Amino acid sequence: MGKAEKKQQQQEVQNLIPGLPDEIAMECLIRVPYKFHNDLKSVCQRWLNLISSHSFYRERIRSGKAEHLVCQVQPLPLSPPNPKDSSSATTHLVSDSAARITSTKKDQQQDDDDHELHQQRQEVHRTPLQYGLTIFNASNGTWERIRPNVGRIPMFCQCVAVPASRKLLLIGGWDPTTLEPVPDVYVLDMVNNSSRWRRVKPMSVARSFFACAVVGASTVCVAGGHDGQKNALKSAEVYDVEADEWRMLPEMNEERDECQGVCSEGDRFFVVSGYGTESQGRFKPDAECYDPKTGSWSKFDHVWPFPSLSPRGSTATITSNRLQQHQWLWFLGKEQQQNGEVVKGKIVSSIVPLPKSVTEGSSSPCVSVTTLHNSQQQQKVFVMTGNGGRGCSSSSSALSSFICNECEGEGAFIMERDMSNGNIKWDHVHLPVGFSGFPCSASFLLI
Repeated sequence: MGKAEKKQQQQEVQNLIPGLPDEIAMECLIRVPYKFHNDLKSVCQRWLNLISSHSFYRERIRSGKAEHLVCQVQPLPLSPPNPKDSSSATTHLVSDSAARITSTKKDQQQDDDDHELHQQRQEVHRTPLQYGLTIFNASNGTWERIRPNVGRIPMFCQCVAVPASRKLLLIGGWDPTTLEPVPDVYVLDMVNNSSRWRRVKPMSVARSFFACAVVGASTVCVAGGHDGQKNALKSAEVYDVEADEWRMLPEMNEERDECQGVCSEGDRFFVVSGYGTESQGRFKPDAECYDPKTGSWSKFDHVWPFPSLSPRGSTATITSNRLQQHQWLWFLGKEQQQNGEVVKGKIVSSIVPLPKSVTEGSSSPCVSVTTLHNSQQQQKVFVMTGNGGRGCSSSSSALSSFICNECEGEGAFIMERDMSNGNIKWDHVHLPVGFSGFPCSASFLLI
């Protein structure tokens, strides 16, 4: 073999895909679906280094090949096995003589089966509710669940996605056994190890039902909520994801339990509504904003005009570069749809009416909202409701693709808004068996 041939062979070995220029090979690899990325890493060291790098995922986003992942903390299904089902699976092994059983024995067996099933159901009701991480891939319509490897996921924890590092955080919530607030924080790296959670430094204060938002590239702000004695909190703190460090922020001016966290204008942290210890269930109409430039909180009046309704989970935050505005979209029931638009400086709060099929059964359904896409031409938002609305029948011309006869669960939709004319279209999302539980928290990653 001549020198030229050896040089060519060495070059092919070094190439991402032998025989192809690296530019073409990259175009091939960025098109591989995310679910196969762990398999790609096992091919060779160079593929491992490439697919473990954030530059690879930035290239997927730039080329339009990235996938839209809705990440939700959702209760795991608790359905005990039915003894009738387990016995029917082996009936073909029973001999003819055994089949000639008396009706008395059949009745006795039926009673024993019913008693066993009753005991199993009682055991299920005594078992603390368990949660898992559900991922809905909105790009291809698939659902999957990642079960925790760190024990039980806290109830009502906050699921936070950090786009810059492509990490998911689970923060705070209740211990599923004691029902006490916890300061625990878990991290899942969706690029380097998407199957194992890692426990990181906890919050300084155990809290639940608090406001939370990603602020800047790699920091997460939390504020309010309640402690173990159900006292509403004024405290706030910020987490540096890369440094794994928490530091306390100045306290808010007021206690705020069951509040909603929103990031606007890039680095301003808003805590919307909530209630104090002595006014439980009566939601404040205002919000407080933390500005990291001044290190202080300021108050915004007339932001939440619904004193009996929690703002938690119902908000999509969208920035309009064309209008230089920051939009808060509130997805609410029919009783709240009469309220109009609220403008506060560069912030515009707008109410988006939920589909009729959702609001027919409840005037104020539970809603979990996640922004999927935002551009000057179109906005997309994933909405999951908690009152069982399926959307199988509606007279509204804004609704489409709603009929789904196979869903066990109900109430998942994608809203598309045409920014040129403001028209809204709702599409029903199929929910497979076992994925119908209402999420306590949700976030979004483009990967």
